Amino acid sequence: MKVEIFEDLATRPLDEDEQLFKKAWLKGPAVLWERPMSYSAYEKYIEDGIVVTTAQSHYYKDKTRDGRGITVEEISGPNQVNVSLHRRYSYPVLHNHNYVEIVYVAAGHCENLFETGGFSMKAGDVCIFAPNSLHAISCVSDESCIINMMVNRRFFDRRFLDILRGGKLLVDYLEDILFEKAASPYILFSTGDDKCLYNLACGMVKEITQKLYAYEYSLALLIGQFLLHLVRDYEESAVVPGMSVKTQNDLIIGVLSYLNVHYNQASLTETARYFGYSPSYLSRVIRESTGRTFNAIIAQIQMERAVKLLEAGEQSLTAIAQEIGCFDISHFNKKFKAAYGISPRQFLEQKEKYKQAGGDGFV
Repeated sequence: MKVEIFEDLATRPLDEDEQLFKKAWLKGPAVLWERPMSYSAYEKYIEDGIVVTTAQSHYYKDKTRDGRGITVEEISGPNQVNVSLHRRYSYPVLHNHNYVEIVYVAAGHCENLFETGGFSMKAGDVCIFAPNSLHAISCVSDESCIINMMVNRRFFDRRFLDILRGGKLLVDYLEDILFEKAASPYILFSTGDDKCLYNLACGMVKEITQKLYAYEYSLALLIGQFLLHLVRDYEESAVVPGMSVKTQNDLIIGVLSYLNVHYNQASLTETARYFGYSPSYLSRVIRESTGRTFNAIIAQIQMERAVKLLEAGEQSLTAIAQEIGCFDISHFNKKFKAAYGISPRQFLEQKEKYKQAGGDGFV
């Protein structure tokens, strides 16, 4: 589907609400935009006349569960999606959603804020928030354009995930969200001045502005294309928030202990499921902590176990291959030679020569 640029998103004029918010920002205090505020604090500021209000000021109360201003309900409609432009200079009110939110910085910059900490986003950055991730966005720039794509979990059905299957990291993340497993609060992509994503975003703005026939269906198609392009071109550059050092160390100790017991049948997917993380995330933590891949660690444990069994001399090569988890004797030979430079049979021959020479064994 051809997508045409609708407008220069960096030169959009401020609407009436944004102009009102900007006047308030210019008067200050700036801290109201630099730190996220809870909804209860926001209501108190309204009551005390500290913040300005618009027709949209009760959005969080109207759209959230039980009117508590925290969890924004699912997107209505058969296509399970919606798109909006984030209001510049609006107050950063902490909230979360029952749906997945995709934030795309089409132009300029913004701050993604959490209860503690946050990070900056620049033009081309894409952040996918998991449901129930408490956050707020602060954008105080005329030239900025922040696009919010809101997608119900049901949009990511099995068929759609199978289409994205080539992008393991993003698919694992979306599966964790879909099946309500442990998931990181967000995943971040830096796409620079990618024209394809920008044009798709412009197409979304055009659809929500003109609201032509079947525009919601068109939005769903555009969001699908947007995610597919992320998978194709930016899978390897994705950033997932890390653990604390202590938590990461505890995880690695647990994983290595698990693998020392289950080395002959463990897979990355099964191990990740056991510890409650996505395979791609666990793989990254293992590499960062040990400098080795999951498969390299498994291979080392298998070969160390193979040496002990060979030295014991109680089993055939075929039986040893099966016990350590190799497919067959050929697979065993290949892995053993890669680790030690000789085949298992050559190992036994050298061991016998050392024994006959009065040595203790192969070194």
